[in-house]
Amino acid sequence: MLVWVAAVLFIVEGFYLPTHAVVLPFGSVDLPSAGALSAVAGLALIFLAAFYRSYGDYRAYLGTLTVLVSTADLWFGGGFWVGSIVGTIGGVLILALPPYGLVHQPG
Repeated sequence: MLVWVAAVLFIVEGFYLPTHAVVLPFGSVDLPSAGALSAVAGLALIFLAAFYRSYGDYRAYLGTLTVLVSTADLWFGGGFWVGSIVGTIGGVLILALPPYGLVHQPG
Protein backbone atom coordinates (compact mmCIF):
# COMPACT_ATOMS: atom_id res chain seq x y z
CA MET A 1 0.00 0.00 0.00
CA LEU A 2 2.86 2.38 0.74
CA VAL A 3 4.27 1.86 -2.74
CA TRP A 4 0.92 2.88 -4.26
CA VAL A 5 0.93 6.05 -2.13
CA ALA A 6 4.49 6.85 -3.20
CA ALA A 7 3.54 6.26 -6.85
CA VAL A 8 0.64 8.71 -6.61
CA LEU A 9 2.89 11.27 -4.90
CA PHE A 10 5.50 10.93 -7.66
CA ILE A 11 2.89 11.31 -10.40
CA VAL A 12 1.41 14.40 -8.72
CA GLU A 13 4.92 15.81 -8.39
CA GLY A 14 5.52 15.06 -12.06
CA PHE A 15 2.60 17.25 -13.06
CA TYR A 16 3.34 19.92 -10.45
CA LEU A 17 7.00 20.61 -11.24
CA PRO A 18 6.75 21.81 -14.85
CA THR A 19 3.86 24.19 -14.10
CA HIS A 20 5.30 25.92 -11.03
CA ALA A 21 8.54 27.74 -10.38
CA VAL A 22 10.19 25.41 -7.89
CA VAL A 23 13.81 25.57 -6.76
CA LEU A 24 15.20 22.07 -7.12
CA PRO A 25 17.66 20.99 -4.43
CA PHE A 26 19.87 19.22 -6.98
CA GLY A 27 21.10 21.33 -9.86
CA SER A 28 21.63 18.44 -12.27
CA VAL A 29 18.05 18.49 -13.64
CA ASP A 30 15.68 21.13 -14.95
CA LEU A 31 11.97 21.40 -14.19
CA PRO A 32 10.42 19.77 -17.29
CA SER A 33 12.73 16.77 -17.25
CA ALA A 34 12.44 16.39 -13.46
CA GLY A 35 8.65 16.38 -13.75
CA ALA A 36 8.63 13.85 -16.57
CA LEU A 37 11.09 11.55 -14.81
CA SER A 38 9.15 11.75 -11.57
CA ALA A 39 5.93 10.78 -13.36
CA VAL A 40 7.73 7.86 -15.03
CA ALA A 41 9.06 6.78 -11.63
CA GLY A 42 5.50 6.86 -10.29
CA LEU A 43 4.26 4.70 -13.15
CA ALA A 44 7.16 2.30 -12.59
CA LEU A 45 6.19 1.99 -8.92
CA ILE A 46 2.60 1.24 -9.92
CA PHE A 47 3.78 -1.58 -12.19
CA LEU A 48 6.15 -2.93 -9.53
CA ALA A 49 3.39 -2.94 -6.91
CA ALA A 50 1.01 -4.68 -9.31
CA PHE A 51 3.64 -7.28 -10.19
CA TYR A 52 4.26 -7.86 -6.49
CA ARG A 53 0.59 -8.69 -5.98
CA SER A 54 0.68 -11.13 -8.92
CA TYR A 55 4.20 -12.54 -8.63
CA GLY A 56 5.04 -12.64 -4.93
CA ASP A 57 7.81 -15.17 -5.53
CA TYR A 58 9.93 -12.42 -7.09
CA ARG A 59 9.68 -10.09 -4.12
CA ALA A 60 13.47 -9.88 -3.73
CA TYR A 61 13.76 -8.39 -7.20
CA LEU A 62 10.64 -6.26 -7.02
CA GLY A 63 11.49 -4.90 -3.56
CA THR A 64 15.02 -4.03 -4.63
CA LEU A 65 13.77 -2.26 -7.75
CA THR A 66 11.20 -0.38 -5.67
CA VAL A 67 13.88 0.84 -3.26
CA LEU A 68 16.15 1.85 -6.15
CA VAL A 69 13.44 3.77 -8.03
CA SER A 70 12.21 5.49 -4.86
CA THR A 71 15.63 6.60 -3.68
CA ALA A 72 16.81 7.53 -7.17
CA ASP A 73 13.85 9.90 -7.49
CA LEU A 74 15.61 12.16 -5.01
CA TRP A 75 18.17 12.94 -7.72
CA PHE A 76 16.35 12.69 -11.03
CA GLY A 77 12.89 13.74 -9.83
CA GLY A 78 13.64 16.96 -8.08
CA GLY A 79 14.22 15.80 -4.52
CA PHE A 80 10.71 15.07 -3.24
CA TRP A 81 11.48 13.66 0.20
CA VAL A 82 8.04 12.41 1.25
CA GLY A 83 7.49 10.20 -1.79
CA SER A 84 11.02 8.86 -1.65
CA ILE A 85 10.78 7.99 2.04
CA VAL A 86 7.36 6.34 1.69
CA GLY A 87 8.48 4.40 -1.40
CA THR A 88 11.70 3.26 0.25
CA ILE A 89 9.82 2.05 3.32
CA GLY A 90 7.35 0.25 1.04
CA GLY A 91 10.22 -1.43 -0.84
CA VAL A 92 11.88 -2.53 2.39
CA LEU A 93 8.56 -3.97 3.56
CA ILE A 94 8.25 -5.88 0.28
CA LEU A 95 11.65 -7.38 1.00
CA ALA A 96 10.96 -8.12 4.67
CA LEU A 97 7.37 -9.39 4.67
CA PRO A 98 6.05 -12.50 2.96
CA PRO A 99 3.64 -11.90 0.08
CA TYR A 100 -0.04 -11.81 0.80
CA GLY A 101 -2.02 -14.78 -0.40
CA LEU A 102 -4.81 -13.90 -2.75
CA VAL A 103 -7.82 -15.55 -1.08
CA HIS A 104 -11.24 -15.47 -2.65
CA GLN A 105 -14.12 -16.26 -0.34
CA PRO A 106 -17.34 -17.55 -1.85
CA GLY A 107 -19.87 -14.77 -1.74
